[in-house]
Amino acid sequence: MPITKQLTRVSLLSTLVVATAVSGCGKTAKEAVLAPAEGTVLINGKPAENILVQFLPQVKPGDPGPTSSGVSDREGRFLLETTDGKKGAVVGPCKVTFVDMTEERVPQGQVAKPSRVPLHLMTLGPGSRDVEVKAENALFDFEIGGPGSGTASAGR
Repeated sequence: MPITKQLTRVSLLSTLVVATAVSGCGKTAKEAVLAPAEGTVLINGKPAENILVQFLPQVKPGDPGPTSSGVSDREGRFLLETTDGKKGAVVGPCKVTFVDMTEERVPQGQVAKPSRVPLHLMTLGPGSRDVEVKAENALFDFEIGGPGSGTASAGR
């Protein structure tokens, strides 16, 4: 069989597999339950501007669960929105990560100043924060100790 026919068949098969996966095999997904969610971020007791706060819902496989995020303003306040632009966060348990949006990217070989957010709070793992988003308006206050402190607490 000529190579072009083989490539065409592989291409068609790949397209079919991707189309089936994207369509969910005809199943309709249930809509995620969202609650309005907002809060503040403090670093060493002071409002922290330009911190990206991300809520990653801890849902069962097959359940909906869009990530929600917001960036803190000059007073440290953030308002969460889902990745598709809806206000709020998925109701239930969530992992929270923080990213310092002012962190500099320096050329290779140069030393960057430390991020205002400890590394373990930027990734999912043993040091990431766990919160519970309730069905009513959810308020979250996060205190981050700054570089090297290794702490972040949630309250309210």
